[in-house]
Amino acid sequence: MKREEIVKKLYEQDREFRQWKDRHDELDKDIAKLERHHPMTHDLKMEIEKMKKEKLYYKDLIEDKIRKAMKNNK
Repeated sequence: MKREEIVKKLYEQDREFRQWKDRHDELDKDIAKLERHHPMTHDLKMEIEKMKKEKLYYKDLIEDKIRKAMKNNK
């Protein structure tokens, strides 16, 4: 099974994976919106950095679950 198929299957069947993916995508959109804000204040920069760290946390969780699913699918 290809990576894309595994991601789709996990998204459809794994509630935890779906929550992580949805939160990751939501953060991605929010960060993009905030990065367009001008002038960029120090507080806004700090908020964006905090959001990027949270997004990375979810990406790590997502990637770990994908790797495990791919390993188990062989």
